[in-house]
Amino acid sequence: MRRLPVAFALLVLWGAGASCGVDLHDVPGRACDDAHPCGPGRTCVDSHCHAPDELDGGDAGSPDAGRFDAGLAPLWQQRLHGFTNSTVDTACTLDIDPSRGNRVWATIVSADDASDTATAEIEEPARLPGAAYGHLQGHLTLSAPLQLRGPASFLALDAANGDTWLKLGFDAQGRLWVRSDAQTLSLSAMTEVFTRDGGFGAGDYVLDVSWTRGGARQVSLDGVLLASSPIGPAGTTTPPTRLRLGVVDYGGDAGTGWTVTLSGWQVADNPAVMLELP
Repeated sequence: MRRLPVAFALLVLWGAGASCGVDLHDVPGRACDDAHPCGPGRTCVDSHCHAPDELDGGDAGSPDAGRFDAGLAPLWQQRLHGFTNSTVDTACTLDIDPSRGNRVWATIVSADDASDTATAEIEEPARLPGAAYGHLQGHLTLSAPLQLRGPASFLALDAANGDTWLKLGFDAQGRLWVRSDAQTLSLSAMTEVFTRDGGFGAGDYVLDVSWTRGGARQVSLDGVLLASSPIGPAGTTTPPTRLRLGVVDYGGDAGTGWTVTLSGWQVADNPAVMLELP
């Protein structure tokens, strides 16, 4: 298994003379630094672009200048913040395309444990949900109808102790499943399975999952609410520290592989944050 660092790359061209590049909307909270400045009318504060009226009080020289309303922007956006690491097993393929908003394209060759992982990863706890509330949304694109021989996952949100707060995948029957380990959202594990009329064929799907400890876990597909399930007594307070996108694992028979594409994913830890796909 090869574990590779992923460099943060963000190219924005302003003004005359720019012939090509990645045109990223200068939305509130967009990542910025000296090499990637904000557009006209916005200021780079605490590594994020903000207009004067978006800052939560104070001026550029005040102690609170780096603070902004959490309801303004997601903690992490795939197209803006990218990834910090990747894991690619032998003979597997992972492509992170910055020209397409850091789109992740992952292919594995078999279900063998040495060849069943190809993931892009974000390991910045400040960009991930805390223990009280979480919300993830993004695109899943399949290049062909599912023909899995066992459970395969394409997203995992993990804690440092190895517990998985959220895992999304498909089973051998072509059903979508959503799982949370015991001692994360609840004292008990939570697993739900969903069937789609006509199955999951080649195409693009929008998935949305949110949860509130002591409340409910909600799962939506293409804007349709699939479930709003009560969460039992709270589990651990160890928050997530890593988000993985791609082919996380595959529990099927050796000799089969699959490909998945993930794009536009976003993360929030405040119910006031409205996630809107680009």
